[in-house]
Amino acid sequence: MKTISNSHFSYFDFSDGHIPSNWHYTSLSDVAEITTGYSYTSRELHSSKTAMATIKNFERTGGFSDKGYKEIIPQKKLKDSKIARKFDILVAHTDLTQNADIIGNAEIILDTSIYSQLIYSMDLVRVRTKATNVSQFLLSLILQGDRLKKHCLGYVNGTTVLHLSKKALKEFYIPLPNDLHELDHISKFAKTAYMNIAINIQENSMLQEAKQTLLRKFF
Repeated sequence: MKTISNSHFSYFDFSDGHIPSNWHYTSLSDVAEITTGYSYTSRELHSSKTAMATIKNFERTGGFSDKGYKEIIPQKKLKDSKIARKFDILVAHTDLTQNADIIGNAEIILDTSIYSQLIYSMDLVRVRTKATNVSQFLLSLILQGDRLKKHCLGYVNGTTVLHLSKKALKEFYIPLPNDLHELDHISKFAKTAYMNIAINIQENSMLQEAKQTLLRKFF
């Protein structure tokens, strides 16, 4: 998806940011809600049907793994702004890797695993579209290109633990055509692609579960 995103939205960088006359740059905050995650303590981490997405969900080579979920029983009343849903976008704002492998990465939630509710930690930021003509799938495709990562690296501070400034996403601009219907084809592609990936993940999980059941029963 990164390659496709770069071919549609990041190639402008090679032209010193120049875009066609019928395109414009729009602030991410104008088309999306950007909200911070849940501040938790270790005392809240217990077996639960509620899970919290963390930076451990972010693969160093890209991608979102459900193995990073932490089960949690929140002690504070949850606001909607702290709840994550399938196909929401999460951006890593903290990084423990030495090479800034995950900070500034945007990943779409394609699987909520076995959990009935999902929240996200204070080390992440949720991005959810608020523009009628910019779908969550299109927004995810745009943010998974190299432009966002490159932009965010200029807002990183810290040594052992890296932190991303809250200004980073608010000061990120995306190129869009004046007539957003020009993106209908790529928007439909993004929706189909992400939904198919989500279905494949779910089917693989079911197959793994069936395999373990058969192994326990017959071996």
